[in-house]
Amino acid sequence: MIMEKLSLDGTVTLITGGGTGLGREMVRALARAGSDIILAARRELPIRETAEEVRKLGRKSMHYVVDITDPRQVQNMADMAQKEFGRVDVLINNAALLGAPVTPIWDMTDQEWEYGISANLTGAFYCVRALAKQMVDRGWGRIINVASQYGFRGGRNMFTYTCGKGGMVQLTRTLALSLGPMGVTCNTVAPAFIP
Repeated sequence: MIMEKLSLDGTVTLITGGGTGLGREMVRALARAGSDIILAARRELPIRETAEEVRKLGRKSMHYVVDITDPRQVQNMADMAQKEFGRVDVLINNAALLGAPVTPIWDMTDQEWEYGISANLTGAFYCVRALAKQMVDRGWGRIINVASQYGFRGGRNMFTYTCGKGGMVQLTRTLALSLGPMGVTCNTVAPAFIP
């Protein structure tokens, strides 16, 4: 009976950064629970391989190469997902820039700051903006933003990663207050370091 309550049969999940690491494990679990999966990331090979894994589990899966820091690419991805699947029920914003510079603030360039914040925060905003309205229109949706413990406690010279993930926590809180009354729940997952 509990597995029936946890079933995701008939749902469509879009996950960014789902080709490797934590994202790939989330994809596997979601597919086993019955969700069809749309994978989105910058690198094609990992998401193509993961999409094939999902299909072997009997679920429908597509992959899109997209740079989430580009709002036009994100909107195109959302439009393609709508065309292929008819809707997105669950959005998981998992993509992040893990190789962000760890440097004293006086050595950080404007470009490093802007790209780090864009990859770790603004991309999630673009994805939610592109997909939330169709969830609200149906009165049901789930948005899960992957932050980090660094988003709560900071980290020495890790400016773009910690500020981006801290912003992700606040984005989620604001989304929860704004969209929750319309049937769209928004939550943050904030793991510690995963080797």
